[in-house]
Amino acid sequence: MKKDYVSWLKDKICYIRIEGTQFGGGVKVNLDLKLSVEDSPNCAGVAVYAIRCCKLALDRGIAGALPSVAASTMKHPLVQYTDEEAHILQERFIKGEVKK
Repeated sequence: MKKDYVSWLKDKICYIRIEGTQFGGGVKVNLDLKLSVEDSPNCAGVAVYAIRCCKLALDRGIAGALPSVAASTMKHPLVQYTDEEAHILQERFIKGEVKK
């Protein structure tokens, strides 16, 4: 993974580019994400974390909403938990202990 700091972007915008293959029979996939918020350094990390958890779900054959991940990565998740509960649920999802 390549990480760069682009000084002229300041701290308002985060660009994430993901390139992959073997999705849908070897088709090339390019994902360009632009995140523009006031607290972009924090949100960019959260967005990457959410994307990684989605990849785990895909690898495990899980589809649909991921309440255990959304609880700690989204502003308005389907189910509200305390920060501590959300962190525990997310860690359990990563370990494979929670299916969604």
